[in-house]
Amino acid sequence: RPPCSPPTSSTPPSVRQVIVHWLTDPFQAEFMRRAFLAAVIIGVVAPVVGTWVVLRRMANLGDAMAHGTLGGVGIAYAAGVNVLFGAVGAGLVIAVLLLLFSSNRRLGQETIITVLGTAFFALGVVVISRLDTGVELSHFLFGSVLTVQASDLWLNLGLGGAAVLTVGVLFGELRLATFDHVQAEQVGVRVELVQGVLVMLLAVVVVISLRAVGIVMSVTMLVTPAATARLVARTLRQMTLTAVAFGVGEAVVGLIVAYNIDSSPGATIGLVAAAVFAIVFAITLPRRMPHHHRPLN
Repeated sequence: RPPCSPPTSSTPPSVRQVIVHWLTDPFQAEFMRRAFLAAVIIGVVAPVVGTWVVLRRMANLGDAMAHGTLGGVGIAYAAGVNVLFGAVGAGLVIAVLLLLFSSNRRLGQETIITVLGTAFFALGVVVISRLDTGVELSHFLFGSVLTVQASDLWLNLGLGGAAVLTVGVLFGELRLATFDHVQAEQVGVRVELVQGVLVMLLAVVVVISLRAVGIVMSVTMLVTPAATARLVARTLRQMTLTAVAFGVGEAVVGLIVAYNIDSSPGATIGLVAAAVFAIVFAITLPRRMPHHHRPLN
């Protein structure tokens, strides 16, 4: 009688093993490790700046700045220069033009913001579409983790650190200009200059988001974590820290999910952020219903 042969069917993996593989497999590749670091930097810097964007109700400015930097990106790409420098240059130009045109009383600031954002965005689309290369516009709009390089990480870390430091140094001025515009002017705070600095910080967020999540989804990281934190935070400091926690968590989870289901990282991160916002909004709705809105302190 022949000996029994070993079973040919393998045991299916357990739920725990599947989860472990989902969490660890993406980071076996070097480009994913670089993308992870880029996502963490974005998850910290974008909500720190986004907290003030949400409190000052400037989401439209963030959207216009994000789209407007495509003009600088297109020109830099055509000239063979690092596109990150092109995005910074476009942000500077938009910030200066916004300060110059904002003194016009006949046109509202939102109108000026929209005109500048769409004009620079159209410039970028035209320049990139005219280039005889294999580059796709979607790489700039929605990001491409394959393009994140070590040099990009160092630049993002430097710009992001400078942005966070700027918010820390100008914390008092930002608070006064946001919550008490009249008092801010009375004590000598240059409200227009604070606005200009915030515009530049928006450009920095777009720059550090460009490679990993793209221009369009940078607005998501700028606004959604901060908006989610606003639903649960009771103080300004608490809102900032909570927004950073949401931002880092959503960026990392979105990156992992995108790798495992083979989807666009920027869009997936955006969906994760939107899902978290919806869940938190639903959970906090009963608590917020009986009470009036209370300002942060």
